[in-house]
Amino acid sequence: MDRAQLSHRWLVLAAAIAVVGALGVALARSGAVLLHQCVSGEGLVGTLGVRLALLHADSACPTGTLALGVDGRQVAGIVVIVALPVLLAHVGALALGLGALGRLGALARRVAGVLRWVPIADPEPLPHARPVPVAGPRAAPVLQLVALLARPRRGPPSAPVPA
Repeated sequence: MDRAQLSHRWLVLAAAIAVVGALGVALARSGAVLLHQCVSGEGLVGTLGVRLALLHADSACPTGTLALGVDGRQVAGIVVIVALPVLLAHVGALALGLGALGRLGALARRVAGVLRWVPIADPEPLPHARPVPVAGPRAAPVLQLVALLARPRRGPPSAPVPA
């Protein structure tokens, strides 16, 4: 890979990062990605939040919602206990996938290399075949073709009349 292609790839990568960053800022300003103090306490997420001491009842939150009640140490503990193993599992799966893809590519290159060196035998003519001279193209008259196709073919041929 030459220097121009490498710099072009870095430029594309930088542009993609800038677009993703701008999109994230726009979503945060519109309020689509903001975390509110009171969240719904229903379902499995609410139960797990209460059990992990991330959510608790608060008088400032409406009924049916729970307040986020975490300090820095709890967040660090949850990240180490839950998020870090999940992140490592995803990185491991990505590495396994890339390794398998590399092995498949190497296998395909080897198979193609082997097939390139397999000799292909020319088919030999059949022993009873003899060369037949080919005459130039001859157009059949249209009337003969029509007569051949229009000839009625009903029943067996007629028997000769005895004399």
